[in-house]
Amino acid sequence: MGVNNTMINDCKITTKKLVQDWRSRLALECPEQSVANTDSIISWLLVSRLKQYDRLNPKEQKIVQQVVEYRYQILRQRYLGIPKERAYRNLITRLGSLVTSRPSIQTWIAKSHNHQSIMLDVLQKVIQELLQSNNYMQQQMTCIAQCTTDNRLRNALIFASLEEYCLGSIGNQQLFVYHFINYLKKKNVLA
Repeated sequence: MGVNNTMINDCKITTKKLVQDWRSRLALECPEQSVANTDSIISWLLVSRLKQYDRLNPKEQKIVQQVVEYRYQILRQRYLGIPKERAYRNLITRLGSLVTSRPSIQTWIAKSHNHQSIMLDVLQKVIQELLQSNNYMQQQMTCIAQCTTDNRLRNALIFASLEEYCLGSIGNQQLFVYHFINYLKKKNVLA
């Protein structure tokens, strides 16, 4: 016996219910956040995903929910409520670990006299380039600016968005590794 449309529709979660669920969850897991910050976080988590959410089938809704959960975990584990300097170090550490696993980068680092300082400098330059000229990150920063005026929360959301973007992949490598290697090639450091 097949599943009919009524059964499928009964499994769907409405946009309103999704927002209510996140509001309850944030109140429980992040009680230190103000109501305004909670609303800002929900906006950041869901805004681009809610436009057509009610039209999605349950399987597609589940995928959206997984993406939102992934985004939230990045924010909560490394950036939310963390002072800006420490949050930035968390970002640098996370992104640095991505690139140091590549053999070509390991070779480049091994040849450098002051490899830690040079590596940090390049990491920061690639991050700066992404924030200043990457279309996706520009859109994210515009969205974040519309979500909140709280500078501390804004920084946390930008760091989380940047990490989420950098962990995505292009071909068979992560986006940050791709940008990092391209930066080194532009500077004639890697062949």
